[in-house]
Amino acid sequence: MTADSSRTTSGPPEMTSKPSEISNLKSEIAAAATGASAAAAAAATAVPLPKPLRERWQPLRSGVLNLFRYDYEEFHYEEGRLLLRGNNGSGKSRILALQLPFLLDGEVSPARVEPDGDAAKRIEWNLLMGRYPDRTGYTWIEFGRRAADGTEHYFTLGCGLRAVSGHTGLHSRWFFTTTQRIGRDLFLQNAQHTPLGRERLTETVGTAGRVYQKAEDYRRAVDDTLFGLGPRYGALLELLLRLRRPQLTRKLDENELPEALSDALPTLSAGIVEEVAKSFRSLQADKDTVRDFGAARDAVATFLREYAVYVRIAVRRRPPPRRRGPQHALRLRTRPARLPRSYPSLRNRRHRTRFTHASARRAQHPSRRCRDRRTHARRQP
Repeated sequence: MTADSSRTTSGPPEMTSKPSEISNLKSEIAAAATGASAAAAAAATAVPLPKPLRERWQPLRSGVLNLFRYDYEEFHYEEGRLLLRGNNGSGKSRILALQLPFLLDGEVSPARVEPDGDAAKRIEWNLLMGRYPDRTGYTWIEFGRRAADGTEHYFTLGCGLRAVSGHTGLHSRWFFTTTQRIGRDLFLQNAQHTPLGRERLTETVGTAGRVYQKAEDYRRAVDDTLFGLGPRYGALLELLLRLRRPQLTRKLDENELPEALSDALPTLSAGIVEEVAKSFRSLQADKDTVRDFGAARDAVATFLREYAVYVRIAVRRRPPPRRRGPQHALRLRTRPARLPRSYPSLRNRRHRTRFTHASARRAQHPSRRCRDRRTHARRQP
């Protein structure tokens, strides 16, 4: 009996088993499936999650669940940037259309979701795809920043979508914001891989976030946490939607784009405008001063050029200097001799000058001076 019992337990279960054995077998299968799901979740949490490196908010991760051809797909950003590469039809454009700027805007109209604004591309097609009767999906993105003291802050925002075959448009949609991290603190599907509904998501988020039904409230919460732009947030979203259009230069409206840029830019205060006006006036005055200096420089250059010609002509017309002997040089260095009182007065200046020059020549030689003294002595009575 023992051997027979051992063979019976070691073999496959017989079809004549009792109902209690069948229920036990089902319980074991369910436990095995639950264990497999728990193991998969543990493996998913074992992947290191990206951490913020800057003090400003930057995207860290994003993902989709039950959308398009993706059961679950997660994308990690590198320093706030994401590069999608793949063959045509692989879903690159679908990911961009279902995440950014859709998750910043919240509107589901094709004109705002699709880059080309094609009205035929309705958002419910990304759920049903012509083969699902009822499908619920999620799209989300996670932001992070590091405070000055090293504290890490996270902010996750997303949108839940549900479409039902035969129903025009989406059956329902909801938005959520939370400080929880998906895959560690928050899971968008249960152990049976069924996406959570709006009520179940509200319970899961709890006090760490909030679930919204209106896109206006959701946009206000996103702006208050990430940007703080206030009324300018809507204008910047409009500008982003216009600039992301494919082949923008082919359909560029010269009047529409400047208007969108003007609406997106902040209004300048009167003080800043006045300061800029003063700076421009000062620039104009400096420009006039520089122009005057340039005119004066040109006038001086013209004068110097003409005056140089005049100086060259004057120098050429001047006669060469007469050569003088050494006596002339000596005469210039010798004081003219004084006339004695006894000499008669000369009638004119020419005779006085000649007499002075003759006296200077006689005074150059000692013998002549002595002879003049003797002659003068003889003439005295």
